[in-house]
Amino acid sequence: MAFKWLTRLIPEASEPGKGSSDLSRAIAVLMLEVAQSDFEETEEETSTLLAGLIEHVGESEQRPQDLLAAARSDKAKSAGLYEFTRLACTEMSMAERCILVEQLWRIAYADGVIDKYEEAAIRKVSELLYVPHSDFIKAKLTAAGAANNTP
Repeated sequence: MAFKWLTRLIPEASEPGKGSSDLSRAIAVLMLEVAQSDFEETEEETSTLLAGLIEHVGESEQRPQDLLAAARSDKAKSAGLYEFTRLACTEMSMAERCILVEQLWRIAYADGVIDKYEEAAIRKVSELLYVPHSDFIKAKLTAAGAANNTP
């Protein structure tokens, strides 16, 4: 095969069923970006992040924790968010991306304080996901309402 060298350079292309795993990791990295953007990842943010991962991947408690560990590694190795948002744009519908932005806001509201760095991180991710500003604001208001209604 003339292009055998290409499959060695890009091993993911030759592995079937890896796409959904990559998307789950990308979502976890984006969530982690918001949780760590204010330089302090609180327990509330981490638990909200894990709940969001369960909502997105729909699996047991153990799997999201493994996904979070992998996301920490991916984020540490990455130079930016583009590779993760690009994958999300190609694999997710606009409605799913809007739900993701709402989840990012929920993570930011989890500790009761919206830091300017958290808002900037969500805005950056939202723009890279091509989420319209009106949906960005709707997601923020929905998450704020949910945060105010929790005891």
